[in-house]
Parts: sequence; C-alpha cells; structure tokens
Amino acid sequence: MEVLSISDIYQTRSNCHLDQDSYQVLLQLYQPLIGNEAVTLYLTLFSELNQYTLTKKPSLVSRLCKVTQLSLTSLTQAFSKLEAVGLVNTFVKQNEHRYVFDMNMPLSANDFIHHQILNTLLKQRLHDEYEKTIMPFQTYHVNLDEYQNVSASFGDVFDIQLNQDNVLVTKNYQSKQHHALEKEYDLTLFYQEMESFQLSKKMFQQSDIALIQQLGLLYKINELDMLEMVKKAMTHQRLDQKQLILFCRDYYDLKMPEKFEQIFHKQSPLLQQEEGSSSLEQHIHYLETISPYDLLKDKLGGREPLKRDLQVVESVLTDLQLEPGVMNVLIELTLVKCDQSLPRNFIEALASQWKRKKITTVKDAIEEGKAYLRYRQSQTIEESWLNQVPLQDDQQNDIEDTNEDLMKMLNSLYK
Repeated sequence: MEVLSISDIYQTRSNCHLDQDSYQVLLQLYQPLIGNEAVTLYLTLFSELNQYTLTKKPSLVSRLCKVTQLSLTSLTQAFSKLEAVGLVNTFVKQNEHRYVFDMNMPLSANDFIHHQILNTLLKQRLHDEYEKTIMPFQTYHVNLDEYQNVSASFGDVFDIQLNQDNVLVTKNYQSKQHHALEKEYDLTLFYQEMESFQLSKKMFQQSDIALIQQLGLLYKINELDMLEMVKKAMTHQRLDQKQLILFCRDYYDLKMPEKFEQIFHKQSPLLQQEEGSSSLEQHIHYLETISPYDLLKDKLGGREPLKRDLQVVESVLTDLQLEPGVMNVLIELTLVKCDQSLPRNFIEALASQWKRKKITTVKDAIEEGKAYLRYRQSQTIEESWLNQVPLQDDQQNDIEDTNEDLMKMLNSLYK
C-alpha cells in the first residue's frame, strides 16, 4: 500500500471477534512470519472495535502512530505484511484520503499447518524450533482420513415451503472469515488449456484445486508447466496430491533459473489514468487495464497465445519487473516492428533500456516508443545500439527494415 499520512482518516471493521485460539495462532504461527510490529498493529486495530457493532468510528492515522509507537513508514510496512498474509484488506477513497481496514480472522491452527505456503515458510523461518512451536496445536488434532463425514445437509434438516407463513426457521451463525491466499494464483489459462491435456474439471475436488494454487504460488510455477505436472500426477482419473507435491519440489530444485512467473495481472491502479475521449487516451486505458496474456490473445483474434510467446513475455516480467501496462506497449511495438513475431533478443534489449530509464506508465512507454522510432529513422543500422544485439537472420531483416506503415499507425494513434 502507499505510504500513509498522519492526516489520513481510517476506520476499522470486522465480521467476528478475535477469540483465544485465534490469538494463540496469531502469536505463535503468524508472528514468526510477519514480525511483532505487524502483530501489534493487528491487535491494536481489533482492540479498538466496538464489541457490539464490530466497527470503529473514523480517526486520524496519527492516533495509530501514537498508540503503537510506530513511524509512518513502519506503520505502512506493517499494514503491507498484514495484507500479504490475508489478515487485513485495505480500501481507500482517494479523493478524501479515507481508509477502511477490513479485519480478517487468522486461519485455524489446523488450516495453517496444512497450508502449503504458510507452513513451508514457517518451517524455513523457525528451523529446529518448528516442531516445538506447532506441538501445542496438534494435541487435539484428529486425523479424519479414516472417518466418514455424516454431517447433515441443508435438505436433511430443513423443508422450504414458500407458500406457508412459516417458510423456514434458521439460526444465524457467525463464521470466521479469512483471505484465501492461494486465490492469488490465477487459473485462467490452466482451465483453458485443460482439454488439450485430456483433463476436465470433474476430475478435481476442491482440495485439489486449492493445493494446485498453493503450490503454484509457493514455487512460482506458470500454469502451463503446472498442467504438465498435474497430468503426470493423475492416477485412475484422480489427482495424487503427494505425487504432485514431489513434482513441484523437483521443478523448483531443477528449473529454478528457468521458471516463469504469472503474467495474469494488470497495471497498478495507482499508475492508471481515467479513460478519455481521444483515441490516444482510450488506447492508453486499454493497455492499462488488459493483462499481457489477454493482449496477446487479442492480437491472435481470440486464439490462445503460443507457449513460446508467453515464456518470452513472462521471462521479461520476471527478470526486469516491468509494469504490465508498459509490457503491453512493448509487445505492440515489437509485434509490428518485427513482422508479428516476438524475438527474444529484440524485446529483452528494448525492455532493458526502458527499465534503466525507469519507465513505469503506459503514457511514458508510448512516448519512449515514439522516440525509439524517430531514432531508428534518423540513424543508420551501424550507429544503432540494436546492431549489437545478436539476432537470427530473419529477425535481423525485420529490424533493419524502415517500417513506414508502423510509423503511420503509431503517429495517427499517439499524436
């Protein structure tokens, strides 16, 4: 989140109380990961909630600094850690500098210990103290693998009669809410390509999907590679979870230098501008709000992008950490300049230059693209830095051509 100001206004809310069990999980399991400052902030926010409404009247952020004795920078970092592990969701009304901090309950001890991401990180952080730390939470743990679920369903207990006065008598139960960390792993491409691997959604239980998301996020496995491992881990049309975990660990150990992170995210809202009426403003908005994957798909008329093209784009995003919107401009420029192809050397060279120039917005990237085209027109191939990039013969010819059609298109769009 952006750095807070002492004059910002905040309000806290939650759906449930922090009970003793959750308090223990927070201190023993979460604290080693996020630190004592983040835990102190979390407990402070919960202590301010009204016990009846579970909300707090608006206050200045300066109050939080005084109560927690944290600087604005430390306070912002603490909030970021709480957001990252799903304990807090932050909402902001930019024009009024007002924040709402939505408090989520910690995972139960059992869910935390069986969480592929959080539990693995806890082991790495605590080392030989790990077993001693989780021991109190395992005292009353029962392995349910040998039990049968005989819980009553809704239809077993209730009878809905819409035409009667007494339609249904129900009880309202407060359930603990928590942010599903694994949901950050996008499965869009996974589902789209599933059929080509002779797989279907019917083969997977909810726990299978959650495990796939957790492993993908933990080991930074792109969805196409994940599909290959899932296919290998299938036994009798069902997913062997233990086998999948082993495959993912091997992937991390053997392919660490070659792995690709996800490209299914969009440019930060802080770097976006409102959609305008001109063709340039509308195109900027388009590039800011579409993912690089969807842009490639649009360029192919709705067909799925080639894995090679996805890997080129993902490798650039992974290595250089470009904003997705900037990556979109780079994709457009490369496709038209290089005859609808994405030569790795060309796109990596241009991306490196933009990274050094700290290009972070779509508008700046478009201006940089125009400057590059003007430079290519005014300089000979021998004088261009692109001559130093080793390219294949057909790619070299693409770059050496002075693309007047491209200039006309870009000038008409970006004037």
